Amino acid sequence: MAGRETLVYGIFRMNALKAKIRDSAHRVGFALCGFARIEPLSHAAFVEQWLAAGNAASMAYIARGLGKRLDPRLLLPEARSVITVGYRYLPPPLPPIDWHRALRGRIAAYAFGTDYHLTVETKLRSLAAAITEHCPGVALRPYVDSGAVLERDWAASGGVGWFGKNTNILHTEEGSYFFLGELLTSLDLESDPPTADHCGTCVRCLDGCPTQALRPGYSLDARRCISYWTIEHRGAIPVEMRAPLGNWIFGCDICQEVCPWNEKLVRGRGAGDTDALLPYLPDLLRLDADAFHRRFRHSAVRRTKRDGFVRNVAIALGNTHNPAAAPGLGETLHHDPAPLVRSHAAWALGEIGAQPAQQLLQQGWRSETDQTVRAEIITALDRF
Repeated sequence: MAGRETLVYGIFRMNALKAKIRDSAHRVGFALCGFARIEPLSHAAFVEQWLAAGNAASMAYIARGLGKRLDPRLLLPEARSVITVGYRYLPPPLPPIDWHRALRGRIAAYAFGTDYHLTVETKLRSLAAAITEHCPGVALRPYVDSGAVLERDWAASGGVGWFGKNTNILHTEEGSYFFLGELLTSLDLESDPPTADHCGTCVRCLDGCPTQALRPGYSLDARRCISYWTIEHRGAIPVEMRAPLGNWIFGCDICQEVCPWNEKLVRGRGAGDTDALLPYLPDLLRLDADAFHRRFRHSAVRRTKRDGFVRNVAIALGNTHNPAAAPGLGETLHHDPAPLVRSHAAWALGEIGAQPAQQLLQQGWRSETDQTVRAEIITALDRF
């Protein structure tokens, strides 16, 4: 009986500690908190197969850090558990606006305001300090979408939510509009019960994805993902992917917007700030490196870097098919220092299709020296 009493007492103390940590997490500002003991991940084979199929596109860093991703003890040898937290962000309501006519782009909701890496990491460090008060000498290491951590797997293993068909972690009350953060810890904590899958037969996210990036089997092909092309990819965007980008210039929210579990989070909310939600594209087209840094120095948007961002802006303007976009695109074609940007401005002018766009392309042809840009100009002129 003594052994059984010791076991029961140990479980009681562990549950009490988890309750204190969860309470501290809520006090810091995290809506969700779950615990997972570090054990071999059931998802490991899927990750390996996903990488082998080329679904990571050019994100080679995922494969390079695979060993650490599958075993956090390679990041923190003392680690025994992963504490996963969810920090809520409400998607801003979209004002009713015709982006083609108004020349407005779209930035994913998570990128509004201060870079979430900074916000969540600050709160994680506050949580770590609170845990240290309860457990002096405990080893803790925070991660916020950084380092080799399979955050969605640990979130699912820790009962934070279920792995949805849109490949986000979903929660019945919080939907998928929350950031994940992790604390690797030397505390040996029992895993929370996993959350049941509530996607059921729903396939709204698969049907709603304009590029068919989401696949059956809870998988995403980055080679077809708008977020990948507008954020991670550094070079020219393939011609066949440009029109499907629509007016997205950083990230994409479509698979979250169509999810039934997110409906109640956005229903009934008033109109938002048009300039923040749907920025005026011609203004963004004129951003040089310094202006880009000033505007986005505290934003997650800075990840795409200036040339990649303005490249995206040019594509969005081409997708408006609005002749009002031609003057700005012509100025970019003639004067932007980056061949990457000039080449996409040429493509966009070809999409505009009006007579002024043709004249701007012809002027660009006479002055352009970069062969890649010249090739784009020729292709655009051929459309006339």
